[in-house]
Amino acid sequence: MTILQSDYNTQREQLRIYEFGRHIQDYVTQIQSFPDKEKRTQWVHNLVNIMATLNPEIKLQSNYKEILWGHIYQIGNYDLDVDCPYAIPKPEEKAKKPSQIGYPTTNIRFRFYGRNLQMMVDKVSEMEDPEIRQEMVNLIASFMFNSCKIWNNENLSNEVIAEHLKILSKGQLQIQGSEITVSVDASSNLQPKKFFKSNANNFGRNKNTNNNKNQNRGKNFRRY
Repeated sequence: MTILQSDYNTQREQLRIYEFGRHIQDYVTQIQSFPDKEKRTQWVHNLVNIMATLNPEIKLQSNYKEILWGHIYQIGNYDLDVDCPYAIPKPEEKAKKPSQIGYPTTNIRFRFYGRNLQMMVDKVSEMEDPEIRQEMVNLIASFMFNSCKIWNNENLSNEVIAEHLKILSKGQLQIQGSEITVSVDASSNLQPKKFFKSNANNFGRNKNTNNNKNQNRGKNFRRY
């Protein structure tokens, strides 16, 4: 039996974190064999820097070193006697299921605006500065107009927007349509249905053109 035949991955120890590969796990196993605790701690610090270099995206997190220390403990099967600068993770914490995230149960008055718009209206209703409040109302009104223009193919009047804002704010935003300034987005003139339809037509036209080219190419082909 050759070395390759006796060294299959299925015959090796199972990887505990697949993202870091077998070399990192062998590195941790080697560190566990060191008799000196100070030396083990020093090598774990070096390993943290190596893992951060191999996975640079993790540096975007403020506590990435603490996360890597936890990964090293997990790779070492939580059997690593070193001076950890953070709270030593426990296997029970890894097996613990996260708490369930509650789903919003409140109804949305105008579903085509979305829940985020309702939240923005609630915040604007609490503003006391009249100038900032009016600017935010104009931004929200512009969003409402452009959204209906794109998805519902409907041009909302300022009076309708003012009425919707009054309903969404439960009467806290008493605004006249003449007080609202709407900024029309140029992209709102491109309707999704028309866009998809025009692209589908172009696709069919290009497909027919390519088929004609292939047919002509077949006629001009000479076999020697």
